[in-house]
Amino acid sequence: MPLAPYDELLADARDRNYAVGAFNIFALEFLPAILEAAEEEKSPVLLQIAPLHFHMADLNPYVTYVKSQIAKTKVPVGLNMDHGKEVRLIYQALQAGFPSVMFDGSRFPYEKNLALTKRVVDICRSLGITVEAELGNLNDEGVHITNVNKKDFFTSPDEAAEFVAETGVDALAVAVGNAHGIYKIEPKLDFELLENIAKKVPVPLVLHGGSGIPDADFKKAIELGICKINIFTEMSSAAREKMKELLNPGHNPVDYVTALYETRQAVKNVVRHRIGIFGSQNKA
Repeated sequence: MPLAPYDELLADARDRNYAVGAFNIFALEFLPAILEAAEEEKSPVLLQIAPLHFHMADLNPYVTYVKSQIAKTKVPVGLNMDHGKEVRLIYQALQAGFPSVMFDGSRFPYEKNLALTKRVVDICRSLGITVEAELGNLNDEGVHITNVNKKDFFTSPDEAAEFVAETGVDALAVAVGNAHGIYKIEPKLDFELLENIAKKVPVPLVLHGGSGIPDADFKKAIELGICKINIFTEMSSAAREKMKELLNPGHNPVDYVTALYETRQAVKNVVRHRIGIFGSQNKA
């Protein structure tokens, strides 16, 4: 199928009350695992590449190759640059041919985040590129959240409404108790806050740091307005554990190609499970 537009994928998810799984790829082994799972589950998905992994491949030809594989699929698949933390990375993504980008100015004070995000949107609008932004602190350091310091980490509903109105972004990633990577403390999503944000923000909401959040919490978050959920660490961990199993002295020796295939299957299993939890199965 042709490349599915980011905004159309999220609009359908919001209309039909499911979430699109956004799965990060950084090597060829992850790409077929995600696409095969999506086709088997008849699910729309988003593929993402983060600047953190740009050095893993020659970016422009790699993006072209990813698009060629998407074109062969029988389900809607989108492509997004994930977590561009500098404007120069947005330019790099546009030159490589990304149809949508995520600008992450969340580490900056609110006013600077707003100004930089607005600049990115202005650049992208003329090119027909959709923009996701982020507001709030995802607490990747695992700081204990209290009622006193919550305002320093979590997304404010009023600020979110103003931010979206001022910048014109197509989607907003929020901080409601989620974090990137492996959780240092048990994730506890603030569902009341999420509900309040959803009431005030007209664009689809995104949940980053999906790996490690309980399945029941995902379902509740989707009910309250989350339309896109990012997954990477869970896939990476599954691949690592499968490789450890294959290299265990007690395991029958395997060649490198077989090891790559087996780790691909482990990643595929994660994607299929997440598609089921996110409710996107049979939504293609």
